[in-house]
Amino acid sequence: MDILVVDDNDISFVWDAIQKLQLIFHPSIAPFGKFDYGKFFKSKAQKPCSLFLDRNILISLFKLCEQGELKNRAEAQRVALIMAWAALNGMEVSSGLAVMERASQLQCQKSGLLEIQRFQEIMSAYSAQLWVALAEGRITKIPPITFSQALAQNITVDYAAGGDHYDMALASLLHAVWLYRDKKLSAAEKVREFFQWTCDNLLIGEYMLVYVTLLFAGCENIKAPQNANSKDIEKVIAGCENQAWDISYLTNWSVFYEHPDDYPEEFMFATNDVLLKRIFIYKNNPHGWNGVLFNVFSKKEYGELIEFIEKNTENRKRPDFGEDSHKYFQLLIDDEKKRLKVPL
Repeated sequence: MDILVVDDNDISFVWDAIQKLQLIFHPSIAPFGKFDYGKFFKSKAQKPCSLFLDRNILISLFKLCEQGELKNRAEAQRVALIMAWAALNGMEVSSGLAVMERASQLQCQKSGLLEIQRFQEIMSAYSAQLWVALAEGRITKIPPITFSQALAQNITVDYAAGGDHYDMALASLLHAVWLYRDKKLSAAEKVREFFQWTCDNLLIGEYMLVYVTLLFAGCENIKAPQNANSKDIEKVIAGCENQAWDISYLTNWSVFYEHPDDYPEEFMFATNDVLLKRIFIYKNNPHGWNGVLFNVFSKKEYGELIEFIEKNTENRKRPDFGEDSHKYFQLLIDDEKKRLKVPL
């Protein structure tokens, strides 16, 4: 067992840095990446906490442990800070969602099991004190690992399957980009059309609605999927596929925190992705998507949109995905790809 021996200065440094850098999120405990200490320690006393890592952090962690250092020392310190903070608070760290991103892209379960094994070896190899020392800058290198190349055993999760959240995010982004490329529609008209399409085809997801609203309204630092305006539609699709994972991190995680009584742990999420941070913060502000609509549209447009939304959600029945939801979503994705290929 790794016994964490730190002094008050170490604890203060780790907490101050986590608060300053806004790396850890939770909708009620850390909605802006800054912790409400009272809520955090009350929650921790009631049930254990776990921390999901995003793909970028996991990649940096793998490189750091394989090489013993990163050229970007600030990134190495951020990774160490997250690991130190989790250890300091007795948290399990999960790489599952980040591993699934890559394995599903490759459609390769072996790739997923290899990365899970590497993560397990990292968790066994390094002490909490080492992560604290690296986070504080007292050291700049750690002993590198020679990974075993073994595959994780006794795993029941299919990492090669992206899952419903990814499928829905991809279909949504393909449709959103089709609207984004249409220069004839106003931002409010695009939001209206996207919401109608969502009601007709998918579950209503507030993270996606917040993102597309900010995107259509041209809000600062809200980027479209990579190559969204390209004439090469395959590049447009690839950009949507990549960004779909960013949104699905949030929607997958939301299942855990929106139904806390169904799970023995409280789940938090670590990311340094600026877009993900913005989407999360806007969605989890006190008024959620409604507040975003109010802030980005005129009073007249806002009123018309709210009336339209209320009309479409009153007595709404969710779409029937049938016995094979993946097949349903894949047909929808294919339709949206075809739509993108038709000149506007």
